[in-house]
Amino acid sequence: MKYKLEAGQKLDPNEFILKGFEDLEISTQIVIRDALNRGLEVEVLDRPSHFIRLSGKGITRLVKEASKTELDSYMTFLVMENKTITKHILEESNILVPKGITVSDLNSGLEFLNKNSDRKMVVKPVTTNFGIGISILPPSSSNEEKKKAIEIALGFSETAIVEEFAEGNEYRFLVIGDECVAVCNRIPANVIGDGKRTIRELIEEKNSDPRRGVGHVTPLEKIRLDDTELNVLKESGRTPESIPGSGETVFVRKNSNISTGGDSVDVTDIAHSSYKKLAVQAAKVVEAKICGVDIIVKDLESAGDYRILELNFNPVLYIHNYPYSGKNRKVGDKILDVLGYSS
Repeated sequence: MKYKLEAGQKLDPNEFILKGFEDLEISTQIVIRDALNRGLEVEVLDRPSHFIRLSGKGITRLVKEASKTELDSYMTFLVMENKTITKHILEESNILVPKGITVSDLNSGLEFLNKNSDRKMVVKPVTTNFGIGISILPPSSSNEEKKKAIEIALGFSETAIVEEFAEGNEYRFLVIGDECVAVCNRIPANVIGDGKRTIRELIEEKNSDPRRGVGHVTPLEKIRLDDTELNVLKESGRTPESIPGSGETVFVRKNSNISTGGDSVDVTDIAHSSYKKLAVQAAKVVEAKICGVDIIVKDLESAGDYRILELNFNPVLYIHNYPYSGKNRKVGDKILDVLGYSS
């Protein structure tokens, strides 16, 4: 079905739900809204796979899931999908990544972890998204914990990465074309206590925010209380019925993914230019035009030590347009610009 606005008609870019397209993931809604506002024709080719076609200004472009376009080759996709290959190519360009190895069997992983038993380590599948299959092991973890982490990772991929835990804060740098257009701090799912309500009640209140939903059709995802969250609480000596003190932050997830209830905080204006240039450089190394670069830094506002964790071939847009706090970076417009639909 094809859509186009009448002359003079405009859609509100601050409305995160686009009427008539509610079934599409929110990043796709962003691109559709911005395309319609530029007078382009939008054709939804396949709704379940979020596949659209844009037409106008003598140009026709296919776009899947908002950021998969013809600008990035299949090989670029394959490189970014495979974290081992990504690390190898980045290292060849003298870009820092966490030190580690790739393993395909349990014993090799255990041997490396035991050699580094005094350090905090990460075990993750070579191919994964949304933090799935990733385990963080504190120093002196038990053999059983190490074994479980490797088995989980190998359950999602033929090989797993075992590497040092990079100290600092993780930020998502969004690169479109030759520019880093946005930087976001993703904070693990959490609640802040008031000294009265339980963790369960605080989660229910936070989940009542209309920006939180399920399935990437809202800017933020609802915080869950499944096995993973319950285990994180248990490790800190809490249960869902615990009452945190006033102002106390309680995390129910270790990973910072927005898809698991995390908060997105826009930090574009305070990010040091050196890290933005680094993100663009990393994207260029793999010849990516649209890329999410995850970087660990100790001080975002000053040039210094860093590690690039991974490159993402299908970065979500909504964390930058509708952050939990901060500015709307209008990244859908940046996508249209690089596709040739300059306003």
